[in-house]
Amino acid sequence: MIKTSKKRLFSLLLTTLLFSLAIGHFLSPAGILAIPITLSLMIWMITLTDNGFNILMKSVLSYLFIGLNDIGLKLFAGGIHDSEGTGWIHLMLFIGLVPCFIMLLISAYQNVDSTTKIKALSLLIFISLIFLHLQVFETLGMEI
Repeated sequence: MIKTSKKRLFSLLLTTLLFSLAIGHFLSPAGILAIPITLSLMIWMITLTDNGFNILMKSVLSYLFIGLNDIGLKLFAGGIHDSEGTGWIHLMLFIGLVPCFIMLLISAYQNVDSTTKIKALSLLIFISLIFLHLQVFETLGMEI
């Protein structure tokens, strides 16, 4: 595992997030199509590096940056912000969530400091936060 400090991790995550949102704003189709790559890169930095966070914090941070990327693209990506664009964003989000969940699962499995209950709770928290996010922000940014 790559060792990194929390400060460096947050600066890398914010840089990746802002770069993704800038691509989404200026090159909207490319920004939407890059969602799976961006999410995988950010979650890899959170889960598969030795950064000092426990597995529960890693699952919450993973959701946080996935949610920020989704909200940012829905609000600031170029285009006309209709239901078709939201559908594409959700499709790319779901494609990106597959490797993210696998990385979180691997991170939980490799974590020797936590009990099985904590590992299962971290995965359940991640799934619950993603579900709640999709319920709350489903139509965010759509022009009516």
